[in-house]
Amino acid sequence: MWWKSNGGFFLAELLLSLSAWLIATTILLPLAIYLIGQSIDLRHGTDAIHLVYERLQEMKLGIAPTEIDRVEKNGVVFNYKMIHHESESVMEVCVEYNGYFSEKRSKCAFAE
Repeated sequence: MWWKSNGGFFLAELLLSLSAWLIATTILLPLAIYLIGQSIDLRHGTDAIHLVYERLQEMKLGIAPTEIDRVEKNGVVFNYKMIHHESESVMEVCVEYNGYFSEKRSKCAFAE
């Protein structure tokens, strides 16, 4: 019984399993790439928020900020921008960076 030959089923089973792997790969691989990009964008956004609040703390301590500054953190270049609002006499600190999918992103906060 164990030595019985099933010569005709090997190719069909092989094609069925390969097609299942192909379908799973075409569905899951783009999703995995998108999720990896989103996690990297989230990490860059968190770094940008930390840099904004570090700059706000420096301003609160009285350290004179420069108008435009560049910082590289974890391989990403963050550009500081100081914006003076004339009407409210409030200053805004913005950090700009390129996201994972090459779109410009910025995180801003107001200094009191």
